[in-house]
Amino acid sequence: MSVTMMLSSVLLLLLATTISKIQSANAFASSSFKDGSQHRLASSKATVTLQSSTSSISNYDSSTPPPNVLCIGETLWDSLPSGIFLGGAPSNVAVHLAYLFQNAPSASSDNKADESNNNRPTVAVATCLGKDQLGKEAQRRLALNGVRTDYVQYHSEWETGMATAILDSNGDATYEFNTPAAWDGLCLDSNLKCLIQQREEEQRTDSQEEEEEEDEDNESHHVLFVMGTIAGRLDNDHGATSLSTLVSMRNSALEGTVVVDINLRSPWYIEETVLELIRGSSEEKEKKKLALLKVNEEELVILERWCGNMDTNADDLFGDALKIRMEQLAQALNTQRICVTRGDKGAALWCDDGSGASFDENSGCSLPNKKNDSDTVGAGDAFLASLINSLFIHGETSDKALERACALGGYVAGCRGATPAMLLIH
Repeated sequence: MSVTMMLSSVLLLLLATTISKIQSANAFASSSFKDGSQHRLASSKATVTLQSSTSSISNYDSSTPPPNVLCIGETLWDSLPSGIFLGGAPSNVAVHLAYLFQNAPSASSDNKADESNNNRPTVAVATCLGKDQLGKEAQRRLALNGVRTDYVQYHSEWETGMATAILDSNGDATYEFNTPAAWDGLCLDSNLKCLIQQREEEQRTDSQEEEEEEDEDNESHHVLFVMGTIAGRLDNDHGATSLSTLVSMRNSALEGTVVVDINLRSPWYIEETVLELIRGSSEEKEKKKLALLKVNEEELVILERWCGNMDTNADDLFGDALKIRMEQLAQALNTQRICVTRGDKGAALWCDDGSGASFDENSGCSLPNKKNDSDTVGAGDAFLASLINSLFIHGETSDKALERACALGGYVAGCRGATPAMLLIH
Protein backbone atom coordinates (compact mmCIF):
# COMPACT_ATOMS: atom_id res chain seq x y z
CA MET A 1 0.00 0.00 0.00
CA SER A 2 1.41 3.46 -0.90
CA VAL A 3 2.12 6.16 1.67
CA THR A 4 -0.64 8.29 0.14
CA MET A 5 -3.24 5.51 0.46
CA MET A 6 -2.23 4.73 4.04
CA LEU A 7 -2.44 8.41 5.06
CA SER A 8 -5.83 8.73 3.39
CA SER A 9 -7.11 5.67 5.26
CA VAL A 10 -6.01 7.14 8.58
CA LEU A 11 -7.65 10.47 7.79
CA LEU A 12 -10.94 8.83 6.86
CA LEU A 13 -10.90 6.85 10.10
CA LEU A 14 -10.26 9.99 12.12
CA LEU A 15 -12.96 11.97 10.38
CA ALA A 16 -15.45 9.16 11.02
CA THR A 17 -14.73 9.30 14.76
CA THR A 18 -14.57 13.08 15.26
CA ILE A 19 -15.90 14.13 18.65
CA SER A 20 -17.95 17.24 19.39
CA LYS A 21 -16.32 20.64 19.64
CA ILE A 22 -14.35 21.40 22.77
CA GLN A 23 -16.53 23.52 25.04
CA SER A 24 -15.34 27.12 25.37
CA ALA A 25 -16.27 27.07 29.04
CA ASN A 26 -13.05 25.13 29.80
CA ALA A 27 -11.04 27.89 31.46
CA PHE A 28 -7.33 28.61 31.16
CA ALA A 29 -6.28 28.04 34.78
CA SER A 30 -3.15 28.59 36.78
CA SER A 31 -1.72 25.36 38.13
CA SER A 32 2.00 24.88 37.47
CA PHE A 33 3.43 23.24 34.35
CA LYS A 34 4.72 19.69 34.76
CA ASP A 35 6.42 18.15 31.74
CA GLY A 36 5.61 14.46 31.43
CA SER A 37 7.63 13.72 28.32
CA GLN A 38 10.08 10.83 28.07
CA HIS A 39 13.09 10.58 25.82
CA ARG A 40 15.25 7.84 24.37
CA LEU A 41 17.81 7.57 21.61
CA ALA A 42 16.18 6.22 18.46
CA SER A 43 17.28 5.46 14.94
CA SER A 44 16.07 7.46 11.96
CA LYS A 45 12.82 6.17 10.49
CA ALA A 46 10.04 7.02 8.07
CA THR A 47 6.45 7.21 9.21
CA VAL A 48 3.00 6.72 7.75
CA THR A 49 0.66 7.58 10.64
CA LEU A 50 -0.89 10.89 11.61
CA GLN A 51 -2.63 9.80 14.79
CA SER A 52 -2.42 6.66 16.86
CA SER A 53 -4.84 4.30 18.49
CA THR A 54 -5.18 4.39 22.27
CA SER A 55 -2.86 1.43 22.70
CA SER A 56 0.17 3.24 21.30
CA ILE A 57 -0.06 6.30 23.55
CA SER A 58 2.30 6.23 26.51
CA ASN A 59 2.09 8.02 29.85
CA TYR A 60 -1.30 9.62 29.19
CA ASP A 61 -3.09 10.01 32.51
CA SER A 62 -6.68 11.08 31.87
CA SER A 63 -7.14 12.00 35.54
CA THR A 64 -4.50 14.76 35.33
CA PRO A 65 -5.55 17.72 33.20
CA PRO A 66 -3.04 18.41 30.40
CA PRO A 67 -2.07 22.00 29.64
CA ASN A 68 -4.29 24.32 27.68
CA VAL A 69 -2.40 26.07 24.89
CA LEU A 70 -2.35 29.77 24.02
CA CYS A 71 -0.83 30.64 20.64
CA ILE A 72 0.30 34.27 20.52
CA GLY A 73 1.01 36.29 17.39
CA GLU A 74 -0.18 36.87 13.85
CA THR A 75 -3.43 35.88 12.21
CA LEU A 76 -3.51 36.81 8.53
CA TRP A 77 -4.63 35.66 5.11
CA ASP A 78 -2.22 33.90 2.76
CA SER A 79 -2.81 34.94 -0.83
CA LEU A 80 -1.66 32.02 -2.99
CA PRO A 81 -2.06 31.41 -6.73
CA SER A 82 -4.67 28.79 -5.83
CA GLY A 83 -6.73 31.07 -3.58
CA ILE A 84 -6.81 32.89 -0.25
CA PHE A 85 -6.30 30.83 2.89
CA LEU A 86 -6.39 31.64 6.60
CA GLY A 87 -2.85 31.67 7.95
CA GLY A 88 -0.24 33.12 10.27
CA ALA A 89 2.10 30.67 11.99
CA PRO A 90 0.64 30.79 15.55
CA SER A 91 -2.89 30.57 14.19
CA ASN A 92 -1.98 27.62 11.97
CA VAL A 93 -0.52 25.83 14.98
CA ALA A 94 -3.70 26.55 16.94
CA VAL A 95 -5.98 25.16 14.21
CA HIS A 96 -3.97 21.95 13.91
CA LEU A 97 -3.84 21.55 17.69
CA ALA A 98 -7.62 21.97 17.93
CA TYR A 99 -8.06 19.18 15.41
CA LEU A 100 -5.61 16.90 17.23
CA PHE A 101 -7.24 17.61 20.60
CA GLN A 102 -10.71 16.87 19.28
CA ASN A 103 -9.59 13.62 17.70
CA ALA A 104 -7.51 12.31 20.59
CA PRO A 105 -8.27 8.67 21.48
CA SER A 106 -11.02 8.27 24.07
CA ALA A 107 -10.54 6.24 27.21
CA SER A 108 -10.70 2.53 26.48
CA SER A 109 -13.28 1.97 29.19
CA ASP A 110 -16.76 3.40 28.58
CA ASN A 111 -17.17 4.54 32.17
CA LYS A 112 -14.03 6.66 31.82
CA ALA A 113 -14.98 8.31 28.54
CA ASP A 114 -16.75 11.32 30.04
CA GLU A 115 -13.89 11.95 32.44
CA SER A 116 -11.39 11.77 29.58
CA ASN A 117 -13.39 14.22 27.46
CA ASN A 118 -13.64 16.67 30.36
CA ASN A 119 -9.84 16.60 30.69
CA ARG A 120 -9.19 17.35 27.05
CA PRO A 121 -7.17 20.54 26.64
CA THR A 122 -8.31 23.58 24.71
CA VAL A 123 -6.36 25.90 22.43
CA ALA A 124 -6.83 29.63 22.00
CA VAL A 125 -5.18 32.39 19.99
CA ALA A 126 -4.08 35.81 21.20
CA THR A 127 -4.01 37.95 18.08
CA CYS A 128 -5.22 41.24 16.64
CA LEU A 129 -7.51 41.55 13.62
CA GLY A 130 -8.84 44.51 11.67
CA LYS A 131 -12.39 45.76 11.97
CA ASP A 132 -13.07 44.59 8.43
CA GLN A 133 -14.81 41.67 6.79
CA LEU A 134 -11.58 39.68 6.58
CA GLY A 135 -11.13 40.09 10.32
CA LYS A 136 -14.63 38.88 11.07
CA GLU A 137 -14.19 35.94 8.72
CA ALA A 138 -10.85 35.02 10.32
CA GLN A 139 -12.42 34.89 13.77
CA ARG A 140 -15.36 32.89 12.44
CA ARG A 141 -13.10 30.27 10.85
CA LEU A 142 -10.90 29.98 13.91
CA ALA A 143 -13.99 29.30 16.01
CA LEU A 144 -15.38 26.79 13.49
CA ASN A 145 -12.10 24.90 13.67
CA GLY A 146 -12.39 24.58 17.46
CA VAL A 147 -9.99 27.39 18.40
CA ARG A 148 -11.09 29.61 21.26
CA THR A 149 -11.15 33.31 20.38
CA ASP A 150 -11.37 34.78 23.90
CA TYR A 151 -8.07 36.59 23.37
CA VAL A 152 -8.75 38.01 19.90
CA GLN A 153 -8.43 41.79 19.70
CA TYR A 154 -9.55 44.25 17.01
CA HIS A 155 -7.42 47.21 15.90
CA SER A 156 -9.18 50.52 15.48
CA GLU A 157 -7.19 51.61 12.39
CA TRP A 158 -5.15 48.83 10.79
CA GLU A 159 -6.53 46.23 8.41
CA THR A 160 -6.40 42.48 8.91
CA GLY A 161 -3.06 41.08 7.81
CA MET A 162 -2.46 39.80 4.30
CA ALA A 163 0.59 37.91 3.06
CA THR A 164 1.11 37.47 -0.67
CA ALA A 165 2.99 34.23 -1.20
CA ILE A 166 5.25 33.79 -4.22
CA LEU A 167 5.86 30.10 -4.91
CA ASP A 168 8.93 28.65 -6.58
CA SER A 169 9.02 25.46 -8.69
CA ASN A 170 9.12 23.31 -5.52
CA GLY A 171 6.09 24.99 -3.97
CA ASP A 172 8.22 26.84 -1.41
CA ALA A 173 7.00 30.34 -0.60
CA THR A 174 8.40 33.78 0.01
CA TYR A 175 6.06 36.43 1.42
CA GLU A 176 5.16 40.07 1.02
CA PHE A 177 3.15 41.54 3.94
CA ASN A 178 0.85 44.54 4.13
CA THR A 179 2.50 46.85 6.66
CA PRO A 180 1.53 47.81 9.27
CA ALA A 181 -1.22 45.26 9.76
CA ALA A 182 -3.59 44.62 12.64
CA TRP A 183 -1.43 41.77 14.00
CA ASP A 184 1.39 44.26 14.58
CA GLY A 185 -0.85 45.91 17.18
CA LEU A 186 -1.45 43.05 19.63
CA CYS A 187 -1.44 44.75 23.03
CA LEU A 188 -1.29 43.59 26.62
CA ASP A 189 -5.02 43.94 27.31
CA SER A 190 -6.92 43.00 30.46
CA ASN A 191 -7.29 39.36 29.45
CA LEU A 192 -3.57 38.87 28.89
CA LYS A 193 -2.72 40.86 32.02
CA CYS A 194 -4.92 38.45 33.95
CA LEU A 195 -2.83 35.54 32.66
CA ILE A 196 0.38 37.33 33.69
CA GLN A 197 -1.04 37.90 37.16
CA GLN A 198 -1.88 34.21 37.42
CA ARG A 199 1.68 33.28 36.43
CA GLU A 200 3.09 35.59 39.12
CA GLU A 201 0.80 34.05 41.71
CA GLU A 202 2.01 30.60 40.70
CA GLN A 203 5.62 31.65 41.15
CA ARG A 204 4.89 32.89 44.66
CA THR A 205 3.09 29.64 45.43
CA ASP A 206 6.05 27.64 44.13
CA SER A 207 8.52 29.56 46.29
CA GLN A 208 6.41 28.84 49.37
CA GLU A 209 6.12 25.15 48.43
CA GLU A 210 2.36 25.22 48.91
CA GLU A 211 1.42 23.26 45.81
CA GLU A 212 1.95 19.92 47.57
CA GLU A 213 -0.91 20.79 49.92
CA GLU A 214 -3.33 21.50 47.08
CA ASP A 215 -6.39 19.28 46.98
CA GLU A 216 -6.01 16.87 44.05
CA ASP A 217 -9.73 17.19 43.31
CA ASN A 218 -9.17 20.86 42.48
CA GLU A 219 -6.50 20.29 39.85
CA SER A 220 -6.94 22.55 36.84
CA HIS A 221 -5.43 23.06 33.44
CA HIS A 222 -2.23 25.09 33.31
CA VAL A 223 -1.05 26.93 30.21
CA LEU A 224 1.55 26.28 27.54
CA PHE A 225 2.41 29.39 25.52
CA VAL A 226 3.35 29.13 21.83
CA MET A 227 4.80 32.15 20.05
CA GLY A 228 6.83 33.08 17.01
CA THR A 229 9.18 35.94 16.28
CA ILE A 230 7.61 37.55 13.24
CA ALA A 231 4.79 39.23 15.21
CA GLY A 232 7.46 41.47 16.76
CA ARG A 233 8.82 42.50 13.36
CA LEU A 234 8.16 46.26 13.71
CA ASP A 235 9.42 46.67 17.29
CA ASN A 236 7.86 50.02 18.27
CA ASP A 237 7.71 51.50 14.76
CA HIS A 238 4.37 52.84 13.50
CA GLY A 239 2.93 52.38 17.00
CA ALA A 240 3.32 48.60 16.92
CA THR A 241 2.88 46.85 20.29
CA SER A 242 3.14 43.14 19.50
CA LEU A 243 6.81 42.73 20.43
CA SER A 244 6.39 44.16 23.93
CA THR A 245 3.36 41.89 24.43
CA LEU A 246 5.32 38.81 23.37
CA VAL A 247 8.25 39.71 25.64
CA SER A 248 5.93 40.33 28.59
CA MET A 249 4.27 36.95 28.15
CA ARG A 250 7.64 35.24 27.70
CA ASN A 251 9.07 36.74 30.88
CA SER A 252 5.98 36.13 33.02
CA ALA A 253 5.58 32.47 32.09
CA LEU A 254 6.90 29.71 34.32
CA GLU A 255 10.02 27.83 33.29
CA GLY A 256 9.35 25.16 30.70
CA THR A 257 5.98 26.57 29.58
CA VAL A 258 6.97 28.55 26.48
CA VAL A 259 7.49 27.23 22.95
CA VAL A 260 9.17 29.55 20.42
CA ASP A 261 9.14 28.94 16.67
CA ILE A 262 11.35 31.48 14.98
CA ASN A 263 10.39 32.71 11.51
CA LEU A 264 13.21 34.79 10.05
CA ARG A 265 11.47 36.46 7.11
CA SER A 266 13.85 39.01 5.63
CA PRO A 267 13.85 41.92 6.30
CA TRP A 268 11.40 41.48 9.16
CA TYR A 269 13.67 40.53 12.06
CA ILE A 270 16.28 42.07 14.35
CA GLU A 271 18.95 39.94 16.03
CA GLU A 272 18.57 41.52 19.47
CA THR A 273 14.81 41.17 19.67
CA VAL A 274 14.80 37.58 18.42
CA LEU A 275 17.43 36.57 20.99
CA GLU A 276 15.57 38.38 23.77
CA LEU A 277 12.37 36.50 22.99
CA ILE A 278 14.20 33.18 22.97
CA ARG A 279 16.42 33.68 26.03
CA GLY A 280 14.17 35.94 28.07
CA SER A 281 14.77 39.55 29.03
CA SER A 282 18.17 40.53 30.39
CA GLU A 283 16.31 42.48 33.08
CA GLU A 284 15.01 39.28 34.65
CA LYS A 285 17.05 38.05 37.62
CA GLU A 286 16.65 34.42 36.64
CA LYS A 287 16.04 33.68 32.99
CA LYS A 288 13.56 30.85 32.67
CA LYS A 289 14.27 28.15 30.12
CA LEU A 290 12.10 27.59 27.09
CA ALA A 291 10.24 24.33 26.83
CA LEU A 292 11.07 24.05 23.12
CA LEU A 293 12.76 26.06 20.37
CA LYS A 294 12.00 25.10 16.75
CA VAL A 295 14.23 26.20 13.86
CA ASN A 296 14.86 25.11 10.29
CA GLU A 297 18.29 24.34 8.87
CA GLU A 298 18.85 27.89 7.55
CA GLU A 299 17.79 29.47 10.85
CA LEU A 300 20.11 27.11 12.71
CA VAL A 301 23.12 28.63 10.93
CA ILE A 302 21.93 32.19 11.60
CA LEU A 303 21.44 31.53 15.33
CA GLU A 304 24.87 29.91 15.59
CA ARG A 305 26.40 33.00 14.03
CA TRP A 306 24.53 35.27 16.42
CA CYS A 307 25.66 33.28 19.45
CA GLY A 308 29.31 33.34 18.34
CA ASN A 309 32.07 30.89 19.19
CA MET A 310 30.24 28.09 17.37
CA ASP A 311 32.92 26.03 15.66
CA THR A 312 30.48 24.12 13.46
CA ASN A 313 30.00 23.08 9.86
CA ALA A 314 26.73 24.20 8.30
CA ASP A 315 26.61 20.97 6.30
CA ASP A 316 26.52 18.80 9.43
CA LEU A 317 22.77 18.11 9.51
CA PHE A 318 22.75 14.47 10.57
CA GLY A 319 24.03 12.19 13.31
CA ASP A 320 26.51 13.04 16.04
CA ALA A 321 27.72 16.19 14.28
CA LEU A 322 24.21 17.67 14.34
CA LYS A 323 23.71 16.49 17.92
CA ILE A 324 26.76 18.50 19.02
CA ARG A 325 25.53 21.58 17.17
CA MET A 326 22.09 21.37 18.75
CA GLU A 327 23.41 20.77 22.25
CA GLN A 328 25.72 23.77 22.05
CA LEU A 329 22.98 26.00 20.70
CA ALA A 330 20.45 24.83 23.30
CA GLN A 331 22.85 25.78 26.07
CA ALA A 332 23.57 29.15 24.49
CA LEU A 333 19.88 29.93 24.00
CA ASN A 334 18.51 28.74 27.36
CA THR A 335 16.13 26.04 26.15
CA GLN A 336 15.24 22.56 27.40
CA ARG A 337 14.63 21.24 23.88
CA ILE A 338 15.60 22.26 20.38
CA CYS A 339 14.14 20.87 17.17
CA VAL A 340 15.75 21.33 13.74
CA THR A 341 13.57 20.69 10.69
CA ARG A 342 15.22 19.66 7.40
CA GLY A 343 12.34 19.84 4.90
CA ASP A 344 11.77 16.53 3.14
CA LYS A 345 14.81 15.10 4.94
CA GLY A 346 12.96 14.98 8.26
CA ALA A 347 13.92 16.52 11.58
CA ALA A 348 16.02 16.10 14.71
CA LEU A 349 15.14 16.74 18.36
CA TRP A 350 17.58 17.32 21.21
CA CYS A 351 16.15 17.25 24.75
CA ASP A 352 17.35 17.83 28.28
CA ASP A 353 14.40 18.43 30.59
CA GLY A 354 16.29 17.47 33.75
CA SER A 355 16.14 13.70 33.29
CA GLY A 356 19.20 13.48 31.05
CA ALA A 357 20.00 14.60 27.51
CA SER A 358 18.87 12.69 24.43
CA PHE A 359 18.96 13.05 20.67
CA ASP A 360 16.52 11.64 18.10
CA GLU A 361 16.25 11.88 14.34
CA ASN A 362 13.57 11.00 11.81
CA SER A 363 14.17 10.74 8.07
CA GLY A 364 10.80 12.30 7.29
CA CYS A 365 7.66 11.41 5.39
CA SER A 366 6.75 13.50 2.40
CA LEU A 367 4.00 13.02 -0.15
CA PRO A 368 4.47 13.44 -3.90
CA ASN A 369 4.21 17.05 -5.00
CA LYS A 370 0.91 17.58 -6.79
CA LYS A 371 2.28 20.38 -8.97
CA ASN A 372 -0.34 23.13 -8.88
CA ASP A 373 -2.41 21.30 -6.26
CA SER A 374 0.09 21.62 -3.40
CA ASP A 375 2.45 23.98 -1.61
CA THR A 376 4.63 23.85 1.48
CA VAL A 377 2.78 26.69 3.25
CA GLY A 378 2.04 25.75 6.87
CA ALA A 379 3.87 22.41 6.82
CA GLY A 380 6.21 23.54 9.59
CA ASP A 381 3.27 24.78 11.66
CA ALA A 382 1.52 21.42 11.34
CA PHE A 383 4.77 19.72 12.33
CA LEU A 384 5.04 21.90 15.45
CA ALA A 385 1.42 21.30 16.46
CA SER A 386 1.92 17.55 16.29
CA LEU A 387 5.17 17.80 18.25
CA ILE A 388 3.49 19.81 21.00
CA ASN A 389 0.58 17.40 21.14
CA SER A 390 2.88 14.39 21.52
CA LEU A 391 5.42 15.83 23.96
CA PHE A 392 3.36 18.08 26.21
CA ILE A 393 -0.17 16.70 26.01
CA HIS A 394 0.36 12.94 25.78
CA GLY A 395 3.88 12.68 27.22
CA GLU A 396 5.12 10.50 24.39
CA THR A 397 8.75 9.66 23.73
CA SER A 398 10.67 12.05 21.51
CA ASP A 399 11.20 9.48 18.75
CA LYS A 400 7.45 8.85 18.54
CA ALA A 401 6.80 12.60 18.66
CA LEU A 402 9.12 13.15 15.67
CA GLU A 403 7.46 10.30 13.80
CA ARG A 404 4.01 11.86 14.10
CA ALA A 405 5.24 15.41 13.43
CA CYS A 406 7.00 14.43 10.19
CA ALA A 407 3.86 12.60 9.05
CA LEU A 408 1.53 15.55 9.56
CA GLY A 409 4.05 18.04 8.14
CA GLY A 410 4.47 15.84 5.06
CA TYR A 411 0.73 15.58 4.58
CA VAL A 412 0.21 19.36 4.73
CA ALA A 413 3.11 19.90 2.30
CA GLY A 414 1.18 17.78 -0.19
CA CYS A 415 -1.94 19.96 0.04
CA ARG A 416 -3.05 23.50 -0.72
CA GLY A 417 -2.82 26.05 2.09
CA ALA A 418 -1.66 25.81 5.69
CA THR A 419 -4.74 24.06 7.10
CA PRO A 420 -6.05 21.69 4.39
CA ALA A 421 -9.78 21.19 4.04
CA MET A 422 -9.37 17.39 4.17
CA LEU A 423 -8.17 17.71 7.73
CA LEU A 424 -9.99 20.76 9.00
CA ILE A 425 -13.07 22.91 8.53
CA HIS A 426 -12.14 25.62 6.02
